[in-house]
Amino acid sequence: MSYDPIESASKGATEGFLKWGEEFVKKLASKFKDRKLAFIQDEKTIKIVKEQYRSGELSFYKEYIEDSEMLFLLKMGLTLRSLEKEKEEERKMNLRNKIFNKYKVKGLHIAQFVENGILNRYIGILIDDIISIEKFKKDIINILENIEKHVLFVKKDDKERDVIKQTTTIISSHLSMIFIVSGISSAAKIVRNCEDRLKELLTDYILEKISSGEKENLFFKRILK
Repeated sequence: MSYDPIESASKGATEGFLKWGEEFVKKLASKFKDRKLAFIQDEKTIKIVKEQYRSGELSFYKEYIEDSEMLFLLKMGLTLRSLEKEKEEERKMNLRNKIFNKYKVKGLHIAQFVENGILNRYIGILIDDIISIEKFKKDIINILENIEKHVLFVKKDDKERDVIKQTTTIISSHLSMIFIVSGISSAAKIVRNCEDRLKELLTDYILEKISSGEKENLFFKRILK
């Protein structure tokens, strides 16, 4: 086989250009990510956010969620959870405030949905009754896009009677197949205190309770009669 210096040079130039192009795209993507994270204004928190890009949990979510903005909020939730594990309470509260200011109540609740470990269990419940992958995807997106119809996030200053009233009102209005009452720290105690009364009132639902550390999550699953 004869050696063609022109062909060889052309091939080398093409490979070099492709490699340069690949590096350029990576740098561009990195800059875009950095710019998107600028609102956090804390280097350590931003570093933790970037670590979530390699998270196995996030990789799982990517299989079923294509919306980049939604995935970003899920990353925020994973970051909040990571900050909690590292006992970075001040940074966690600061990030929550930043998410609220930028993405409003709905955005914060989507992030908390992941932070509290609720999305994991919700997906597990869906898998138990899976009909098709397409419906599975739609159900996940539905709860995230309409989170206020499916989850009540209890706050530390909420009154128990108000939690009970809000829960029963939302459920009767939307006939949710799965409804979750969630609380962290002092709000977890409020959720626990509401448990028995909610079980009495929600006769068409069975309760699955998930407690971990300072979190209390009540999953009410509708019984088909």
